Amino acid sequence: MNFRRLCFNTFACLSLICFIGSSLCYLSYKNDLAYLKSVIQSQIGKEHSPHLFAAINHWVYQNQGFRKNHDFFLFKSLGPTPIQVLERGGDCSDKSRLLMAMLDSIDVDSTLVMLYDADNKTPTHTTLEVRDKQLKAVADPVFDLVFPNPANGFYGLQDLRDNPAILPDRLDELIRLRGPSNKIAFYKREQESYQYATTINWNKNGFLRFIADGLKKAGIEPRNIRRPHFLDEPKLLISLMLLLTGSLLLMPVLMIGRKASVPAYTPGSARVMPEQPRHPLRG
Repeated sequence: MNFRRLCFNTFACLSLICFIGSSLCYLSYKNDLAYLKSVIQSQIGKEHSPHLFAAINHWVYQNQGFRKNHDFFLFKSLGPTPIQVLERGGDCSDKSRLLMAMLDSIDVDSTLVMLYDADNKTPTHTTLEVRDKQLKAVADPVFDLVFPNPANGFYGLQDLRDNPAILPDRLDELIRLRGPSNKIAFYKREQESYQYATTINWNKNGFLRFIADGLKKAGIEPRNIRRPHFLDEPKLLISLMLLLTGSLLLMPVLMIGRKASVPAYTPGSARVMPEQPRHPLRG
């Protein structure tokens, strides 16, 4: 077996392994969504309504505890899957991840939202904003917190930024309803406000800051951009990474195969036409 054939087989096998792994991870991800949908249908409700997200938020709040979930899928840095949070609970980022996945399972779009301290640098809390058609509503599964708008519907992320009084007013209302011993009474109002809330941490590095500046110049508010779901879905993220890796590995396979199909030119390999016999009358 020559070197070219060895490279062709190696890259082809690695690419195939990546594609199979990607398919298995994606299938597992879809199965998880199907299971979460069955939980909603059996334990929360079967019909869509403007308040269904609030019912799911309340269910996630009551499900399991609030300690950080240290489970993971393949890589510890990716954190727990929504199913692992469902089974063992988690902190604000974990429960928001579960809430997002449950909403996704019934085709309700959403995005995670990160809150920051007064310095606009230290992340303090993670919540979620529902973005289903015309509905925009913030939901916090750690405090069973949503923000009904007396005029119509619910308050969204931009509303909470524009009117900082919405948060303390809602907290005071819920403390009166639930009592001073309820978890809501211990909400850190100063550190976990929505003044600097953003869907993506644009201050994480220079590259992200550069993109954020470009978006602002284009008239787009970067803090409102929907956070890609695959960043918070470990199985989906790994599936996409394997798909990309498999596609990159497939490129040298195609290049080697193309070169192998074209015969190489070597000096003296050109076809020599046989000499034509001379006409007897022309000498």
